[in-house]
Amino acid sequence: MDESAGLQGQIDQQTSSIDKLYEGMQQLESAIMDAKSKKEQMIARARTAESTQKVNDMLSGLGGNTSMDAYKRMEDKVNQLEASAEVSAEMGSLSSGKMLGGSDIEKEFALLESSSSVDDELKKMKGLLGGSGGGEKKDSMDDELEKLKRDAGL
Repeated sequence: MDESAGLQGQIDQQTSSIDKLYEGMQQLESAIMDAKSKKEQMIARARTAESTQKVNDMLSGLGGNTSMDAYKRMEDKVNQLEASAEVSAEMGSLSSGKMLGGSDIEKEFALLESSSSVDDELKKMKGLLGGSGGGEKKDSMDDELEKLKRDAGL
């Protein structure tokens, strides 16, 4: 009888442990689903922002090509890269490592950052200036763009 009562106590204790594990598993699954949802939202927002930036870059290419416009675009790109780095750092701290797939998000941001470089923008601007025919004006613009690039640390 004593042994039966002891075993019954162990069974009750194990049942309680199983219930707690099951609840913990449900909470973990919920947290993983939330993290996946947030990841998908961040990817969609990043793609939307990239598309918007491309459209804005195309539209700004139709306007003036002064050195101040070039400086402003470079400054905007630097601000964007800083914002991306900040978001990446925040996502890294939120994801707490491998459980929430932080490395996938970091790869997405790295791809986004590498796709919009200041050098590509400068080459595009130089190409636009190349068709204008003003050799001396083009050389001074190249010099000024290089100076702005050095000043910005790019």
